[in-house]
Amino acid sequence: MKSDRLYLYVPPEEKGEVQALGASWDAESSCWYIGAGDDRARFWEWLPEPGQGPGDEEFSITSEAAYVAAATVACWKCRSRIEVICIYCESGTVLGEPLSQFTVSSIRAIDGTLARRLAPWPTFREVHSEVDQESHFANHCPHCGALQEDMHLHSEPGHPFFSIPRSAPGAVRLTALEGRVRLSGDESFEV
Repeated sequence: MKSDRLYLYVPPEEKGEVQALGASWDAESSCWYIGAGDDRARFWEWLPEPGQGPGDEEFSITSEAAYVAAATVACWKCRSRIEVICIYCESGTVLGEPLSQFTVSSIRAIDGTLARRLAPWPTFREVHSEVDQESHFANHCPHCGALQEDMHLHSEPGHPFFSIPRSAPGAVRLTALEGRVRLSGDESFEV
């Protein structure tokens, strides 16, 4: 890969869009890229995360059978009934190893395609920690703004995302995420 190029992550179904905007194809690395002088703003959807390269190495989880799982819970702070979500993978790989029927909590990074697909759930957003200078994605109450911790959604029987395959009918609503999603976080599955 050449240093004068900014490589993009482009799902196969979106190659026409980046090509129409002027991105170029690097056949050697099988990646789309833009030159150093190109307008990055036009390609924001496909740009890598800051400090990360163009390959899959920055994401520990990949799935082509992923869903947004949604459930209704009470906000821990204001007690309003709210919708919370997580990413549920019917199948995928975690650090290259195949895994099935798992959720992802403590999400630290998502690719641009997944970020666009999560736009209908604006209360699931990035949280920046001033203490450790790290960030993760989490649900927030739309009424009071309180952060809804993943450990109260995934960790114990009775939590909405503890075992999605065994959840009561209608308790968890699944919305398919078309194509491949890439993210980093902690996978949880029932043994």
